[in-house]
Amino acid sequence: MKNYIGCRDTQTIEQKGKNFSFSEVCTAPTPVVWLEKPRENWRSFPIRDQDGSGQCVCMTLATEMGIIFQEKYGKWIDFSSTFPYQQRKYPEVSGCTSEDIYSIFPKLGNIFEKDMPSQQMNDSQAMLVPKEKWFDDMAKTWNIKRIALSIDFEVVAGTVQATGKGVMVWFKFHPSEWINIPFVSDKVPTSGHSVTVVDYILKEGKKYLVIQDSWSIKFADKGLRLISEEYFYERCYQAAYLMNFQVQNNETVFERPKYDGSIVSAQKCFKWEGLMAGNIPEIENWGNITRTACIAFQKRYNIVPALGNIGPITRTKLYNLFP
Repeated sequence: MKNYIGCRDTQTIEQKGKNFSFSEVCTAPTPVVWLEKPRENWRSFPIRDQDGSGQCVCMTLATEMGIIFQEKYGKWIDFSSTFPYQQRKYPEVSGCTSEDIYSIFPKLGNIFEKDMPSQQMNDSQAMLVPKEKWFDDMAKTWNIKRIALSIDFEVVAGTVQATGKGVMVWFKFHPSEWINIPFVSDKVPTSGHSVTVVDYILKEGKKYLVIQDSWSIKFADKGLRLISEEYFYERCYQAAYLMNFQVQNNETVFERPKYDGSIVSAQKCFKWEGLMAGNIPEIENWGNITRTACIAFQKRYNIVPALGNIGPITRTKLYNLFP
């Protein structure tokens, strides 16, 4: 089996602290309903094939966008993985970084597979796929946010249950472990890989996450694998899911706000800046939470003194940033 190095956890602790967390953007899911399911009833979507490239992260991104599109519009559309892959932070190196997923790709949006093909290519081939000048503007149609989840088996399953989406999970493993039902061995993990959780099941009374790989249907159980709790907690090091194209499932979509001088609009701006939790109600009240967010905003933009009230300098800055 090939040794696929497709993702690298490069975020600092400070950067991870700025990721929106599950508790900030979505109501807590109800307890997961674990059920036995025959193989033919496992939820799945078209399996992608990254072949010799390090595109697993981008293929997971494309799969998750396809799931959202299907849930929203009732039709499957293949999104491109080549479009974001060509614009990753380190194009000279195979694979993607945490910064790509959390900082770069959400801003790019994406386009359709038919416009920039992605399947069965090595890195060199993927980098040579023509990118037309209007693709960047077209991609903004599908601009979405990525939200970090805690490394929690039940939270991941609960997110799939509550939202109907897929969840990205990143694993470190030794290639010999990566079979139909991956197992924890005593070998040192040498591979990094991103896959999509699409379902959750009971099998002989044991809980499993159903994941889709991007190694084609030739691997595992026609592209699907079962991840146990034991393997998840030993080998998973990152989890996230995509926000929708618009509001759905009690989620807060962070559309860029406009500052109009009101307290509520200031609170929306602080949320956009990541300085105020998304699940805090927006009300015309300048309390301690808003004041703390304002102080952080003033420090970020070197506004002194940073007292947590909106004076002329802070007001002008908000108007300029959020016209």
